[in-house]
Amino acid sequence: MITRVATLCACLLAIVAFVHVPSSSESPAIASALKSHHLFNLPEGMTEAVLAGALQEINHAIAESGHPDAGYRLWKVTGEQSGEYSYLYEGVWPDQATYDAIHESESWNQAVERHGSTFVPVFESHVYNRFIEIPTDGPGT
Repeated sequence: MITRVATLCACLLAIVAFVHVPSSSESPAIASALKSHHLFNLPEGMTEAVLAGALQEINHAIAESGHPDAGYRLWKVTGEQSGEYSYLYEGVWPDQATYDAIHESESWNQAVERHGSTFVPVFESHVYNRFIEIPTDGPGT
């Protein structure tokens, strides 16, 4: 009898170990918005217009691939600067699946191929991070 009870308990523990019920404090398994940030200084010999033009063409390719809600934005520091980087370009992606679809699309790859050399000097000394959204019911939600 004790052996049957021990076996039954072991089976129940094994099942519980493989079944996970999220607690109310855990994030639900929903698609999270993504952002990618590149902090950099404008490389010597490059102008804002050249970089903005390359991003604009890539954004056009992203829209052509059916994702006008995604793409890149270019920013520069205004006012008193804190930190060493004066520029930021961010990628805005509704979710990972959209990010993947865009980066696999022919139009995006062709645009990046045409402008890849524009980004080489930026990437040589940039700081890159990807972020996922933590929902807060903030602006635009």
